[in-house]
Amino acid sequence: MSARQSLGLSPQQVTEQMNACGVPVDISVIHAWEVGEYRPTEDELFVLADVLWCRTTDLMEIQDPRTLREHRLARRLTAAKVARSVGMEPAAYERAEETHSWTGDGRQTAALLRVLDLTLHQLARATGQPAAPGAAPVTGSVRTGTR
Repeated sequence: MSARQSLGLSPQQVTEQMNACGVPVDISVIHAWEVGEYRPTEDELFVLADVLWCRTTDLMEIQDPRTLREHRLARRLTAAKVARSVGMEPAAYERAEETHSWTGDGRQTAALLRVLDLTLHQLARATGQPAAPGAAPVTGSVRTGTR
């Protein structure tokens, strides 16, 4: 059963609620999402989760985010906001998501861990890098405030 159905909402009611939240959609778009013909944009996903009182990961059918993009969407953040928060150009951050790699410096890595609420292990898993003790860090060194 879908999140919409579990709340007893019709596609028309979801459409009306999303439109009221400033994200205009047509009822045909709701149907297309439900049958997998179309995926919502990030803005649509965030508002849809609000309308359906659920997490974005529920709508994406993800129990455990594994990629940078999944971690970001789970926290309802745009790529531009994450890039700004870590001091990186948006295109560079988007490239990191697309390539599943992280080339940020230590300061940017520490900021990314904070913004996405990640452990170093989760970042390593999302980027395919080793995170075992003694392994090379994901990027340079992550500063912890000690010298």
